[in-house]
Amino acid sequence: MSPRHCAGFLFLLAGAASGAQDIEALGSRLSALDRGLYTCAGTSMNTQCRAYGKPLEYLGLPVLRVTLEYRSELLNRTTVLFDEARFAQIEGSLTARFGAPEIHDEQLRSGMAGAFVNRVRVWRRDGNVAMLEQYSGKITSSALRYLTQDDFREIMRARDAERIRGTRDL
Repeated sequence: MSPRHCAGFLFLLAGAASGAQDIEALGSRLSALDRGLYTCAGTSMNTQCRAYGKPLEYLGLPVLRVTLEYRSELLNRTTVLFDEARFAQIEGSLTARFGAPEIHDEQLRSGMAGAFVNRVRVWRRDGNVAMLEQYSGKITSSALRYLTQDDFREIMRARDAERIRGTRDL
């Protein structure tokens, strides 16, 4: 994995999002993280850092949360949470820049909401993945994740293992 390639990928994704907080490149060292912008917790093997401070924007849209996940001091995954109502806008922006995504839709189940389709879109570049998920953790939030190919495969394998009769719980 090359931090230089991922940084370029993230820069292209971010475009000219005014007021946007910089997104750290995959492979970046935890020791280089500006602790004035993030609070971190975890062990030396796995650390999660969350952005805090002024209202966040990314891709020119308001953000609910930014989380950085480090394994052994190297950034392994970045997750940007948006309001679910922004999903189509984000998908359109990424599709305009990178072309048609891979489609990995899945059937979800969530309490009183019943069963529904979770739209999952994937763009690959330079050995890294941008994964946009319509419903992430709740039916009110969408997630844009930057991760390595290996981490993406791990996530998809874990989701497959969770499915019962083709449906996974949200």
